[in-house]
Amino acid sequence: MKKKVVSILKQKENITIFCLFLLFFPLKTQLSNILIYAFDALFRGGITFKFFTPNYKSLYFGCEKIAQISQANPNMNWFQKHGIYYVLFLPSLISFGFLFYRWKKGQSFKLLDWFLTIISCFSILTSINNLFNLAFYYANYSLLQIARIVPTIILFLGIGTFIFIKLFTFKERLQTLVFGILGFYGSVFLWMKFLGPKLLPIVP
Repeated sequence: MKKKVVSILKQKENITIFCLFLLFFPLKTQLSNILIYAFDALFRGGITFKFFTPNYKSLYFGCEKIAQISQANPNMNWFQKHGIYYVLFLPSLISFGFLFYRWKKGQSFKLLDWFLTIISCFSILTSINNLFNLAFYYANYSLLQIARIVPTIILFLGIGTFIFIKLFTFKERLQTLVFGILGFYGSVFLWMKFLGPKLLPIVP
């Protein structure tokens, strides 16, 4: 077992996996910005960007912002108000679909699969954060908010468990726990703490 672990940790592809995970937060946040822009252009007539400026965190859909957008256009339907919440989960869902298809076909785990895994992890991370907030700040949530977030929490935590237990072999699990986590926290520092605020600061 020790020789197997050492052999896996010495593989050159680990550098690529580390670099991919370094891109986690730039990809996650800016994909969200793109989807918000597209949703706004298609379904809201550009009203969102009167209250929201694309930034390095891409956080905009809190209660206060939704209230401001709703007040500015009281005729918006439910989908226009809340649809973006679900749209932001679509890239992860689609990526998992491709990942699952490749797994069912018996294809070996390649660079494409790592990329699909990272995109899938965008919503897995969101669901973990939602679960944490719901557990510790339950009193701040309305029944409608709970009914909205619980299904996505269950779905994507289930997807995350399936990927780690079923799709990954011992090799991918070890690579994720070592190089994936190192790259993830490197991404937190490089993007969320350093580059992001400089390139795309949050405008009040």
